[in-house]
Amino acid sequence: METNQNIRYAIEESIRFLESNPDLAMDRCGDSRRKWNGAWWHMATLYEMGEVKQIPESAIARAKYLLEARTWPTFIISADDHPTSETDRMKMDCCHCELAVYYMILMAYGCDLDKELPWIREWFLKHQLSDGGLNCDPAAYIHSNKSSIVSTLPPLEAILWYTNREFTAQEAVFLDQGARYLIEHRLVCSKQNGHIIDTEWLKPCFPRFFEYDILRGMSFLAEWSRRRNKPLPADLLNEGMQQLNSHIEAAGLRIGRQVFDPQGPWGGHTFALLEAVAEIGDVSPYLTRQLTGIIGQLEHASNE
Repeated sequence: METNQNIRYAIEESIRFLESNPDLAMDRCGDSRRKWNGAWWHMATLYEMGEVKQIPESAIARAKYLLEARTWPTFIISADDHPTSETDRMKMDCCHCELAVYYMILMAYGCDLDKELPWIREWFLKHQLSDGGLNCDPAAYIHSNKSSIVSTLPPLEAILWYTNREFTAQEAVFLDQGARYLIEHRLVCSKQNGHIIDTEWLKPCFPRFFEYDILRGMSFLAEWSRRRNKPLPADLLNEGMQQLNSHIEAAGLRIGRQVFDPQGPWGGHTFALLEAVAEIGDVSPYLTRQLTGIIGQLEHASNE
């Protein structure tokens, strides 16, 4: 009960921060991305908790304006992609996973970005590599043509979860190729040698923002199978369940790591809500909900 109360107080603190904080204004767009106490991270945490509607409308309006008027709508790969005017050079540049997180927050809130900012969805579909994934490193599009699992998941989620109509042929290919990419990598493994790419991915992480963990990949594949009416990769998901086993207890799934770990690559300032929902060892209701959905689909598939 005390924990719930702490989270409630922390939500109220984040709401006050978003109501009063001007750092989504156009002249300070870089500050909004400050890890981890900038406005976007407060919004993303509420979104991942399923509390997106608690984000103040004023913050949503500022966020949408930032994407609309203060963001360069091109992923910079070659010299021709750079902005040329002084005004455009002042704009924020994005990568795939960052843009997808922004997109999902605003779409979940109720914004129609496909109507108002159609370039965002086109951006995701345009940058899928031949292996089925995406990469936030522009060099991958010139040299290796190899994707990054971290860069791939948010754009896949954006298209899968925020398409409230039949998928277009291009979207269907995008999702199916993305699923193939994850399956071929067995969620966490190198295709070359079969070794786990990063053992940290085996630890459930919350909130994730752009970061990857095995549950995130499993959740995508389960929902992709359902939405696309494709066979559930049950053996792979059961493998994933075994990898998660040490974090599962009767009450649910325990958090195994924090994206903002001070000892990790992305340490930085935090805020009350982030710390309240991210305690390592705590059972996360948000991660447990994802896990329960996957278990339900595995049970359904085994009964067919």
